[in-house]
Amino acid sequence: MRFFTLVGLFLVGCSASPSGGGEELEPRSMRERLADETRLLLVSRASAGVLTAERRTHEGWDAGLVDLHLDTGELVAKADRSGAITLGRFGVGVLPIELPEAVFERPARMVDVRAALVAPVHTRDVAWNGDDAATVRAELALEMAWALEVDGGRTPLGMPRLPPVPVEIDLTGDGFAVHAELRVRAPGELWSWAGLVKLRDLTLVLAAATPAPL
Repeated sequence: MRFFTLVGLFLVGCSASPSGGGEELEPRSMRERLADETRLLLVSRASAGVLTAERRTHEGWDAGLVDLHLDTGELVAKADRSGAITLGRFGVGVLPIELPEAVFERPARMVDVRAALVAPVHTRDVAWNGDDAATVRAELALEMAWALEVDGGRTPLGMPRLPPVPVEIDLTGDGFAVHAELRVRAPGELWSWAGLVKLRDLTLVLAAATPAPL
């Protein structure tokens, strides 16, 4: 009986793996984490944007900066074995943008403001600093969506596509969590209405992070 007991213990010991019985190993670095599609969500308190609004007057165009308050957003990224990165999704939502009351002679604002990536972007312009930090540079094709609200009435304004927008993304983290800082600049005119008002020169600085585990 003692012989069979020793044989059984030997077999159990041989079948046990160092990883704890064949369980999947957790990623040890950010690069390993990004080997699978990784979703990062906007950190609104650490994100901001600005654009230029212009209003036509008798003297010409009166311009001013408009602060953008970012509400929602996400980034989905994946790295391949060569270190190249694919941005599978990117999108951001903005709280309503108040327009000068003089334009429509009544309260007006832009609502349901969103920008989203038209199609996934694959880039090899990635500078890795070890396995836990990388800087990504790419050009994004973004599509805007918004509506004009005047006196509570809402009119969709279509979904214009912006010219290719350069973006720089700093990724840091480890196998447990990933953080990103995105810098986006879209110069030029974004929208105009009846030769009376224009929006142009969009700049965004976004922070995003993987959601905390429940």
